[in-house]
Amino acid sequence: MPGFVAFVLTLAGASSVYLGSRHQRWLRAPLSYKLAFPLGALLLLAGLACWTFAAQPLTGIFIFLVQLMLLWVLFPFIGIFTRSRQ
Repeated sequence: MPGFVAFVLTLAGASSVYLGSRHQRWLRAPLSYKLAFPLGALLLLAGLACWTFAAQPLTGIFIFLVQLMLLWVLFPFIGIFTRSRQ
């Protein structure tokens, strides 16, 4: 269960940081950077804490970084895919 919570927190934090970026492709206009970035950072820190609780600390940090890398690579492609289907 802690692994699922960590996954969701990391997903929410990465999404918030991405949606606050001016280069995001999901929304017509990005979210307010002053709101989205701090919220995303807090969610990412909570996700990191949950990952280190769900696994051994170094393993949790590794899982967190790999998940974050995967999400931030996939997010632009998801935006391109959804725009091309409209």
